[in-house]
Amino acid sequence: MEDGSSRGIALRSAFAERRVGTERNEVLMNMRSLVALFHVVTLFSFTCFAATQAGAAQETPGPSGSVAAAYVDSRSGADTNPGTRESPVRSVARAAEILRSPDNAIYVMKLNPGIYVLPRQVELSTEKDMTGKRLVVEATVLPDDPKWTPESMPIVISSAELGDLAADSPSLVVGFLVNESHVTIRGIKFHGYARPNSRYFPIGRFNVAKTDLRVEQCLFLGDPNAAHLQVGVIGHGDRIQVDHCVFYNVRNAVVFWQSNRPKSGNSLTHCIISGARQSAVWTAWPDKDFTFKNNIVTGCKFVWIKNGDNTSEYSIENSVVVGNEFEMGVSRNDTVAPEAFGLRESGVVKSGKVALRLADKLDQPLPHDYLQVLPGSAGYEMDAGLFKK
Repeated sequence: MEDGSSRGIALRSAFAERRVGTERNEVLMNMRSLVALFHVVTLFSFTCFAATQAGAAQETPGPSGSVAAAYVDSRSGADTNPGTRESPVRSVARAAEILRSPDNAIYVMKLNPGIYVLPRQVELSTEKDMTGKRLVVEATVLPDDPKWTPESMPIVISSAELGDLAADSPSLVVGFLVNESHVTIRGIKFHGYARPNSRYFPIGRFNVAKTDLRVEQCLFLGDPNAAHLQVGVIGHGDRIQVDHCVFYNVRNAVVFWQSNRPKSGNSLTHCIISGARQSAVWTAWPDKDFTFKNNIVTGCKFVWIKNGDNTSEYSIENSVVVGNEFEMGVSRNDTVAPEAFGLRESGVVKSGKVALRLADKLDQPLPHDYLQVLPGSAGYEMDAGLFKK
């Protein structure tokens, strides 16, 4: 039989073991809680990081059916932002990087009102799958939107150095270098280049393998001695479609350039071309088909130029062509001279005068129909100009 002292020692020992066991269990429970908390924090951090990287791709489409886009704001944006509507980037170049990246589902760049200076050319291309997709660069507010005003058009200006396009062509400068098929550029105002001895192309596509470029509702403004604009839109290959644009005092409005075979699907429609110092349209290489209709061409040196070895015949349909120096010209050995060629006409108006709404009041907003055809002018009912509705 054990004495009291032995029983007390045994009880104390058992109690101590139970206490140690309890403390061990508490430690294990605390460790499990810390591990669980660590996993929660890690998952939350990863989710936030992924959302930041994906940026606007995580935005839920709004009631109007808007899609994911990289938003740009030259006044309030920052290139460290994700590019969402609420947190836009600042530069077009940064937004182009977002479009190019394969790590998101963003195919659209939206430019808020502002002035966007391009310190060098901006390439429009992507590493994403383009099946059933388009790359779109457009104004946040488009001309047919009830909230649109001329001041709401984003303005794009190049400050790139001469020769930015190609080292062996020191006078060439391009704004948007399109290097992808299925691209739309819409609702943007392009100003000329500050050096008048340059050849500045706001939009250029020089990869003959690419196709389907749409330029819509854009405004191109030039001045021969202050803001030279050599060609508003220039491109190689097929399906360059320019629609509802205005070209004012540029040297050439649109040049459809090279191809390794007769081109197809190119068109110039519903445009106003005023004061082109060389041509309204230039078709260099032959075309299988070409559409020129519902345009207003006035005050230009040549309405149409083509290269001397281009034997294609063309047609002008339902257009106003008045007040131009020459209707046709041919380019040979880098010299353009007046010369007739096969140019069919249907529904072409060649009388009257075209008058455009100009900015004639200081300290006042631009008129809503700025650089559009005035009522009573030739071509007023033609549905040419920025507006589709």
